[in-house]
Amino acid sequence: MNKKLDPFFISINNSIKESMIKIKKNGTRTLLVVKKNKYLLGTLSEGDIHSALIKNYSLNSSIKSIFNKNPKKIVSENFNSNKIKKTFLDKQIGILPVVDTRNFVKKIISWEDIFGSKKDYSELKKVEVVIMAGGRGERLKPYTTVLPKPLIPINNKPMLEHILSNFRIFNLENFHLILNHQANLIKSYFNNIDQNLKINYVTEPKPLGTVGGIKYLKKIKSNNFLLSNCDTLFKIDYLELFNYHEINKNFITLVVSKVQHEFSYGSCKVTKKRLISIKEKPKLDFIANAGLYVMKKEIIKLVPKNKKFDLTDLVNKCLKLKKKIGVYEISSNSWTDLGKLSDFNKAFKDFN
Repeated sequence: MNKKLDPFFISINNSIKESMIKIKKNGTRTLLVVKKNKYLLGTLSEGDIHSALIKNYSLNSSIKSIFNKNPKKIVSENFNSNKIKKTFLDKQIGILPVVDTRNFVKKIISWEDIFGSKKDYSELKKVEVVIMAGGRGERLKPYTTVLPKPLIPINNKPMLEHILSNFRIFNLENFHLILNHQANLIKSYFNNIDQNLKINYVTEPKPLGTVGGIKYLKKIKSNNFLLSNCDTLFKIDYLELFNYHEINKNFITLVVSKVQHEFSYGSCKVTKKRLISIKEKPKLDFIANAGLYVMKKEIIKLVPKNKKFDLTDLVNKCLKLKKKIGVYEISSNSWTDLGKLSDFNKAFKDFN
């Protein structure tokens, strides 16, 4: 994990333009903001820069007011690899500084150090990602009365941009966005950010349910593709998911998670208007569909054209046709449903 540190360091007085050049060279999407003696002041990510440019900062502006002054770091070199891996996945960071007790940077840990070289993810480079981003976001009102759901910001960056950045960590870089509501606004935003994103936009002729829009995909080349909601953030290893799908020769693989729901009221058992028993706020355990799938390309043929068609309709159709459908279970803290106000507000803390 020893590295030459200079490519990862930048001074508080450097400009945004200088930072962009250095980030491009080091390949980790992140810089450490330090004093001359390597005292850690904070971190600067691609996301911080994009947010600043959207706010009309110039390329010659200093990074002084835009970097993260409360970065994730390791104070001791006696760390647990599993905990470090979880930190990278949870916080979606590019590098993690290791500092001494005085906060001087001794070395850095990169994504590659923990997960291996990006070459390990080369097979994902050709896998395409389809994101359903055409909904009105009824559950997120009043936020969505102004902006379409994919552009609702979390810490100054739209939720859909967080999702795309998450995929790109794993070399997934070919995206198809299925749009409907305020499609032109979403296109305009992603066409104007400097991320070199490869996005194919597909606009539904009318609202077609949660999966009906994939019928209009004309450019899918990969034999298997990922399908995702636009309002769910995942903290998982996509290569493991994809390999699981292929090894098991599934037609569809659903990502699922065990969830416990607590009812807000006491549950009463009544017979002939007499109370038999009462249970205070019962809890129900169930397996939830998390909103992420791996699918064979042939599945598009099963979707009717110009007709409302939900994911449940597609899965039930596959079951009737005896197609093999597998499930890939993740922990409950490995995903966040941003379509719920409670999880949406929680994400402001999780994605600092």
